Amino acid sequence: MQHRTCTERYIVRMPDGMRDRIKAMAGENERSMNAEIVFHLRKAIAAAGQNEQDRQGGHPDGLMQS
Repeated sequence: MQHRTCTERYIVRMPDGMRDRIKAMAGENERSMNAEIVFHLRKAIAAAGQNEQDRQGGHPDGLMQS
């Protein structure tokens, strides 16, 4: 029996063809479609956080080092 740690659900409307691409990528990476989507969301969120730090001078609080 699988134990689920995630309880939130969200329905997403995708452009034509995206579901097939995600399914193919999931198969190549031996993941479920859900795991593939979560993987890419985490990467995008991490990259967005890094971009924000870069805009703030490399510090999460936005303060520049002297």
